[in-house]
Amino acid sequence: MWLVQSFWKLCGVFNTDLTYNKFQNVYSVLLIVTCVYNFITASNTLCKLDQWCNVFSTAMIGMYTRVLATTTLLSRIAIMVQSKQSLLKYKETIKAFEMYSPTSSAQHKNYKIFSFAVVFVCLSIILPINISRLYYLYQNESHEISLFIYYLFIYIQNLSMCCIETQFVTQCFIIYTRFRGINDDLKKLRNENVNYVKYPFIMGSSATMWKDYKKSFQCVRYDKDFYRPRLISNPMANAVEILRIKHWLTRQAVDILNNLLGIQMGLSVFLLWVMALFDIYYEIFHNSPSKLLVYGWLFQYTLRLFMIILVAHYTTKQAIQSKSIILDTNNQMLDNSTKEELLLFVNQIRHQSIEFTAYDFFTLNTQIIKSAIAAGTTYLVILVQFHS
Repeated sequence: MWLVQSFWKLCGVFNTDLTYNKFQNVYSVLLIVTCVYNFITASNTLCKLDQWCNVFSTAMIGMYTRVLATTTLLSRIAIMVQSKQSLLKYKETIKAFEMYSPTSSAQHKNYKIFSFAVVFVCLSIILPINISRLYYLYQNESHEISLFIYYLFIYIQNLSMCCIETQFVTQCFIIYTRFRGINDDLKKLRNENVNYVKYPFIMGSSATMWKDYKKSFQCVRYDKDFYRPRLISNPMANAVEILRIKHWLTRQAVDILNNLLGIQMGLSVFLLWVMALFDIYYEIFHNSPSKLLVYGWLFQYTLRLFMIILVAHYTTKQAIQSKSIILDTNNQMLDNSTKEELLLFVNQIRHQSIEFTAYDFFTLNTQIIKSAIAAGTTYLVILVQFHS
């Protein structure tokens, strides 16, 4: 975890234990300065590189960098304004969930492996490519130190955006495992109810499940629509009620994570799409010093884009799956108390949106990939015609 801790400590919103990263305020200010510098000097600086101004218009060669600088600037401003309060709410929600279902050692190990894999893959792709490009500039454009500084700032901005993306993806993984655990418990209840309908003389496991839950809830006190310890005569209904509360807390975590990192993810998706588009456009009309670098950059953008969208999509899919399991269980249920809990459970899911959005501008699901490919092809044709 040292790699993850160091990376997030440098440019992340929070640390691995979900504590607020105080250093990020200083880092954000420095990053904003680099964004302003690159935005102002983009066209003039790039004209010094490989005669770009002879191939592309002044406005077009600076478009790539200005989009990166603008999105990074907006992302960091959003972090500085709202991250601390939202992070506190998110941490409290996760803590409340763990009162009902503490994280097991196996789950914690899986989280560590997943977070390390995400950070390691991103860094292993981004750093070698960027270092190679900076080395090329140092060897061939050593007389233009401004060009070296310019590209260094670009890669720092790109790395900072990637850092926030890894934090979003790892938190999505935590939420995904929460929903999957709830669904596994719901499936056990459904299977138990099927067996009880066929063989009513066999004692089900709901009473045992209730006893296991009861042991871990001595410090939890709710009333009215929530868990009531005194109602121990209906163990299956009580088990469903606990699962309903856990699902509600996990849905709350989704909403808070949207508020915390929704703007950043929307900007990241837009940025990755634009950078891939302009890399292809520049490569069509200008031979880069290394095709391998271009392919590496395109692979990096594609990987990060798919990482954000697919993890968010499958987390949402896992959350919605609960509804079909509940309805299936309710159709076979004979106990009125349990049926009431199941209906209340499914109505809560129906009346609350469970999806990751870019601050409600668009939803992070696989449909975005199709739209990005279609729009990218269209705009690429327009750019080629505009250049001609």
